[in-house]
Amino acid sequence: MSRASLFPLCLLLSLGARAQDEAEAPAPPTEILELGLDQAVRLALMRNLELEMATVEGEVAQFDQLGSWGAFDWVFDASAGYTDSEREVSGFLDGASGNSIQSNQTNYHASLTRPLESGGSFQAAFDRGINRTNSIFQNEPEQTTDNLSLIYTQPLLRGAWSRRATSEQRESELSWRRQLEVVRQTRQRVAQEVSDAYWDLVSAIEQLEVARSGVELGRSRLIRGQRELDAGLGTEVDVVQAQAELATRAESLLQAENDVAQRQDDLRKLLSANREEALWDVEIRPTTGLPVEVDGSPVPDWTTAVATALERRPLLRQKRLDLEIARERLVRAESDRRAGLDLELTLSSRSVDGKGNVAFRDATHFEFPTSGATLTYNLPLGNRGAKYAERAARARVRSAQLDIDRSELDVVAEVRAALRAVEFAAEQVNATMESLRLARKQLESEEAMQRHDLSTTFQVLEFQQTLIEAMSNERTARAGYAKALVALRSAQGLLAEEQ
Repeated sequence: MSRASLFPLCLLLSLGARAQDEAEAPAPPTEILELGLDQAVRLALMRNLELEMATVEGEVAQFDQLGSWGAFDWVFDASAGYTDSEREVSGFLDGASGNSIQSNQTNYHASLTRPLESGGSFQAAFDRGINRTNSIFQNEPEQTTDNLSLIYTQPLLRGAWSRRATSEQRESELSWRRQLEVVRQTRQRVAQEVSDAYWDLVSAIEQLEVARSGVELGRSRLIRGQRELDAGLGTEVDVVQAQAELATRAESLLQAENDVAQRQDDLRKLLSANREEALWDVEIRPTTGLPVEVDGSPVPDWTTAVATALERRPLLRQKRLDLEIARERLVRAESDRRAGLDLELTLSSRSVDGKGNVAFRDATHFEFPTSGATLTYNLPLGNRGAKYAERAARARVRSAQLDIDRSELDVVAEVRAALRAVEFAAEQVNATMESLRLARKQLESEEAMQRHDLSTTFQVLEFQQTLIEAMSNERTARAGYAKALVALRSAQGLLAEEQ
């Protein structure tokens, strides 16, 4: 053989032996993280930034819900004031001070108010006024006036009773529960993304092994063809064909290696908490292999699967809570459209005395009580704002119900599609397993025929390629089956529930 023809042969042999050399040569020191599928999902759920953001929003909604009940807390008010005045008088009113009366007034106020869950309010108030003057019309230079009052106000139409008064608090609670379902939805999405990325990595590693097997088969075929040519039993055409096929398979091997590296990064991104994470320099080695038993037994019947999905899907739960929120807003809109009719009941005690302690005692003991009841009626003429606000709220309730109906139809179709995908994937695995068995048998038969000069190198290489494709298809089908099972659990709303 000429020296010119030896160079490409040596190059192809070196490319073909790369897979074997990589396995035999000592690998550079790299930290390895052996990770199972469940471990990967748990790690992502603990560290995923999107999930953490959704969880924080859930805490915000919870605090808002708890704080909304502060609308019914007691409120304490207090004030104090001082005024000083002097006015001119004439005639017989000129007293000891000449032609003017001097006076000053000190006022104190304190009250406790409690908004009630019935829509009304209760208030207890105490007022004290101390008046000092040199007027002859005041019996004593200093006089204290104390007033103690109890006031109960209750709306009878607009804003009345607890269904309306606590509507905003119930809406806040519904919003919190809705955010919890957003967290569940985010958890399930993260779990599905991690599961898909994990199976993509496992599949890429399997495809890399298939590519290495193909290179090894091509390398063996090239060595054998070269030996036959050297012995005068083969042709140079057979060697060239083997060289060309080996070069193609070496290119596929490089692509498979690049695909594994990319799939590693895809999974690292989902598992890392930040861009400086040490995980970027760690080799992830999956320990959960592709499914071996593919019989479709884990698949429930479609009615059971749909019933589970209608109950557990986070998005459906969110939409049902949206409907409840719309109903709470309708309650407020209906109440706000009514006329205002408020009942106010008062009980007060007023005492005036020159001594402050006496005035305080008489007022608190209700020595001179006064009671009263007042009805206040209010009706905006036309009331167009409240009328159309109620119609809009009623339309939003209807829209929310229609959205639920549409989403339930989508869930039914999605679950049925997921079930069919699992069944199809299981059948596809079985079909590719049979194709792989037949491809091996065909190659063995073709190689036996070539040994008896009944076949050519070109035909053997074709059957080798068929075997490589069958191996690749079988592993792709198994990965597809695993991902189909994940998609089914996601469609039912069950994914990541156990973590």
